[in-house]
Amino acid sequence: MATGNVGAVVKDLKTRIGGIATALVSRDGLVLYADVPAGVYTETFAIMCATILGAAATANTELNRSPPERIVIEGNDSKTLIVGSGKKALLVAVVDQAADLTKVLTEVVKVAELLKAN
Repeated sequence: MATGNVGAVVKDLKTRIGGIATALVSRDGLVLYADVPAGVYTETFAIMCATILGAAATANTELNRSPPERIVIEGNDSKTLIVGSGKKALLVAVVDQAADLTKVLTEVVKVAELLKAN
């Protein structure tokens, strides 16, 4: 998938899930594509998402468990989903707290799988 197409796919996901933000980031925290509100430091957002998943993977490894496939962070006003998209990337979506988590997760996983092939 060409880079421009990746951006279109990630942006379309944001629209379909009624997202606040969506991003494709490398597992080491580099921004590959981001559609976030104005004023957001995408570099900080990306590296923190990668750090969260990396920390969870390390914690699981210490327990001799497999690394997590996804992380869901629930706040008072939003939910953040971090989903693996292949060995080198993560797909991140932030939605309003009222969003249907099952529907959002289904869409995010579908897009992560689509992007993983590329």
